[in-house]
Amino acid sequence: MSEDSLRRQGVPASALKERVSYLTLGLLATGAGCVLSDPQLDYDCLDVTISGSGPHRRRRPRFDVQIKASSVGGAVRALSGGDFAISLPRDQYEDLRAPAYLPIKLVAHIFPRGTEIPQVVTHSDRMVLDGIMLRSDPREWRPLRSGQESGTVRLRREDVFDIEYIRSEIKSLGDGGGR
Repeated sequence: MSEDSLRRQGVPASALKERVSYLTLGLLATGAGCVLSDPQLDYDCLDVTISGSGPHRRRRPRFDVQIKASSVGGAVRALSGGDFAISLPRDQYEDLRAPAYLPIKLVAHIFPRGTEIPQVVTHSDRMVLDGIMLRSDPREWRPLRSGQESGTVRLRREDVFDIEYIRSEIKSLGDGGGR
């Protein structure tokens, strides 16, 4: 189905990608034994909070997530070596970099080039969703120069946002690490 067809139906492809990304994030959080806050309107550049459950040295470890969803060639561009880059408007970039009570992660759900409707392929023993989720920690981003209108974030191929990463982050926060 083309982008024009989707728009005539009232569902732009960007909205479908965003929704699939939220649902995928929820599945990953659940698989890690965590809970995902109800996604509400995007306030302060934050979409959801992932919270750990169960016993930890520190009560209720959690971190905030700003999620971006795009196909390669859209807001996300492929770099050499398998990495990707996404450009954020200055205000978003700076808001994510600002000191915060909870750690913040930018998570980009990157779909294959030309993807309008993310697909789930079913096999006899599993389902596979288009794309990959990569993460970046805004604490590691460089400050923008005066007058610079946007900031580019490098998304390294090895920084996969998956169940193991969520478990590791929650354990670290629960043990007293993090911000």
